Amino acid sequence: MSFGQTDIRQFIDKLGNYAARNPKEKIHVHMDKESYSAGENIWMKLYCTLTPDNLLSGVSQVAYIDLISPDNKTVNTLKIPLTAGLGIADLALSDTLIEGSYRIRAYTQWMRNDSTAYFFDKTVPIYNGRSDNIMTGDEIIFDGEKKYYAIKLKTLSGVPLPEININYKTHLKNGKQRASREKTDQQGQLLIDLKDIPAGEIINLSFKSIDGIIIRKTFTVPADKSSNSLQILPESGNIINQLHTKIGFKALNSKGLGEKCAIIIMDSNKEKIVEMETNPLGMVSYPFVLDAKLKYTAIATFTDGTKTETPFPTIRMSGLNMNVGNLTDDRVFVQVNASPDQINQQEIYLIAQYNGNTFHVSKQKLNKNEVLFSIPRQNLPQGVIQLSILDATLKPLLERMIFNYRSDKILPIEATADKPTYGTRQKVNITVLSGNTTDSIRVGSLSASVVNSNKTQIDTPYKSSIYTSLLLSSEINGFIENPNYYFSDSKDIKKSDLDNLMLIQGWRKLDWTKIDDVSDPKYNFEKNISISGTIKKLGRKAVVPKATVTLIPTTNMTAAIDTLTNEAGKFSFDDLLFTDSIKFIMTAKSDKDKNRLDIELDEIEEPENGINKNLPEVLNNINTKYLGNIKSAQAYFAQLEAAGLKQRSIQLEEVKITRTAIKKAVANSSNLNGPGNADQVLTEEDLSNCSTLEQCLVGRLTGVMWRNGVPYNTRGNGPMQVVLDGMYIEGDQISMLSAADVGSIEVLRNINHTAIYGSFGGNGLIVITTKRGNGATTAFKPTGIRTIIPKGFNLSRTFYKPSYEAKDVSRIVSDLRTTIHWEPNIITDQVGKASFDFYTSDEKGPYTIILEGIDFNGKVGRKELNINVVE
Repeated sequence: MSFGQTDIRQFIDKLGNYAARNPKEKIHVHMDKESYSAGENIWMKLYCTLTPDNLLSGVSQVAYIDLISPDNKTVNTLKIPLTAGLGIADLALSDTLIEGSYRIRAYTQWMRNDSTAYFFDKTVPIYNGRSDNIMTGDEIIFDGEKKYYAIKLKTLSGVPLPEININYKTHLKNGKQRASREKTDQQGQLLIDLKDIPAGEIINLSFKSIDGIIIRKTFTVPADKSSNSLQILPESGNIINQLHTKIGFKALNSKGLGEKCAIIIMDSNKEKIVEMETNPLGMVSYPFVLDAKLKYTAIATFTDGTKTETPFPTIRMSGLNMNVGNLTDDRVFVQVNASPDQINQQEIYLIAQYNGNTFHVSKQKLNKNEVLFSIPRQNLPQGVIQLSILDATLKPLLERMIFNYRSDKILPIEATADKPTYGTRQKVNITVLSGNTTDSIRVGSLSASVVNSNKTQIDTPYKSSIYTSLLLSSEINGFIENPNYYFSDSKDIKKSDLDNLMLIQGWRKLDWTKIDDVSDPKYNFEKNISISGTIKKLGRKAVVPKATVTLIPTTNMTAAIDTLTNEAGKFSFDDLLFTDSIKFIMTAKSDKDKNRLDIELDEIEEPENGINKNLPEVLNNINTKYLGNIKSAQAYFAQLEAAGLKQRSIQLEEVKITRTAIKKAVANSSNLNGPGNADQVLTEEDLSNCSTLEQCLVGRLTGVMWRNGVPYNTRGNGPMQVVLDGMYIEGDQISMLSAADVGSIEVLRNINHTAIYGSFGGNGLIVITTKRGNGATTAFKPTGIRTIIPKGFNLSRTFYKPSYEAKDVSRIVSDLRTTIHWEPNIITDQVGKASFDFYTSDEKGPYTIILEGIDFNGKVGRKELNINVVE
């Protein structure tokens, strides 16, 4: 409908401007499997898209992946480069990780302008049979009025651990911490008094097992009883007297998971209104016309025989509501219902939009109790859409979210194997075909994982997909149980169940009060690695403009770069590219203040971990649940260790050293050649009788002469570079050091020792290493220089792919892999074709191949293929 230059047109323009200022990015991480053993690698492919069309994002070029522990602490963070919205990563899991339910969280800095609830956030069970040989079980028990948390400990072979001293820590309701020590009984059971410890609180245990290994466990206190509940949620929020109203029902158990039940609706006259049954996730909806003179109750009967009665919300005599019909193939119908007093002959507007991107607007007069709108489905993109009814003053009256499914926006993926069955250690060739023959573009990026199905069947509750990440979870604020349930078949998704989810669940929706906000975002699109900061006068707040700031990587001293501070003393090194854990030296100088300057770096705080929105998925006793996988992983790791392909982390007992060998240079020397690899070395014993360091060194360093407190190389008469604990300082600053603080001094004059320093080693170097608290009496902080280790890009490794057709191809006696193959970078050609191959392992049975990806039109797709290994 054409509106002309009306207020609604100006309003839509505002929405468009808001959308342009606030584009939304989403991330999906395809992982090789759903659960892992400590000591394994997590192999990942990142897909970053822009809403609403899910086109690959070329805006953010950096993404982050966090591994968050069961006690909600960040264990590791990877910085991943993105190219056209695609990234590849892998994460090595330490074999000393505590078993439990971890989280893999992925995001860009730009995504942090919105809630962390819309990050990619996946629960990942990690079991540990490497440094943890203990299984557990837990339950709530009562002794009179006292309530205890009972934790049972036993070995992986099932033997209880009696008389074991357990240290545990937890927080109480008043915020204080309880730290205590208890002992297990003869059955290996530990009892923790739950007085003042609420459900959901984390308890950390540590103890020494029978074989002397220090074991740590983390538990989330469960609810003390099984209590089912039923939520009643009217469509658009209100039940109006005698108006058609769809009402959603959500049945939950005490863990916050959906619970299937039968529901009977009774009125206050004891008459049965309707009977219905929820889906397996505890959801159902039903249309009602209710009378405000009566009261209604929902009686839910659960599969365990328990019942709960829940009263309906208050029925209002006046108001509006909306009913949405979203199950037809070609159109979405929206009906606005009004009580008689609300029929005012004024115009009302229907807007279908996502984050300000408007796809449909229509208006009608509110001149009867039922007003019907119709939206052509092809006008709407795929995914979650917000439907809003606005009054004549453009004030929102009613809202409802829908999921718009469009089969033409799904990327069809076909995969075929070259044989019907395979033998062990046999090559498998997979041919991939994506897209339709009518597509103008069939080029896309896919990733594939191949797993042993017998070892991954237990992971079903944790399954997610590119559909659930990009189309659903990134739009829902709350917990979505088993999101793959709705997309188990991409050609026949569960439309009715999805509509109930939209009616019932929390969602991301546009805050209408923010559409006029033109303030700058807190976080910008990150194009590459940047290092920035401010230069200030030493010990003062005054900034220093036009100061020269130099950044020097210690891995290549000749690759130094310079920049100047602006009038506000700010500097920035942009478009940097380096891997993680590289140390840099940063120096600052100005004509007036020389090097007597402070360097303050800008720091971007890490996002808060917050409350895990997927908390109902968190489980205790992961080792017990995955005992079969642990034994399989132990056998596989043993093969790798025997072949020399894997090392084992060894947890050492605390030992007391009674004698140490004296080295010529302290172990923490920053000498790039290695400690002691120098032309001359002085130790702390050599400096023990010095009053001042400068006086002590004059005449004692071979080939070094002193001029006004500055060391010069007698070979060339040039001033030598002084390095203090890895930081480059001026030669005359040696006089500021105390001899009692120095652990060693190394003189580098020979080209064999100076070459690694590039131009900084032209006149030789003096490397000074302090004791760093090991007897030091003062702390010296050189000015105008500092060492930094900024977060660099994670260097992705290549998945090991055996080739059993070659001669002497493997040192592994038994190939017992769970992840058979990982192929992260499959690019289809102009006609949608691609291929890859891999070798089966030594284990027979079904293998599952999972392909996911996206084409350059924003179509997302997923395909599962099963093959059988029979001999």
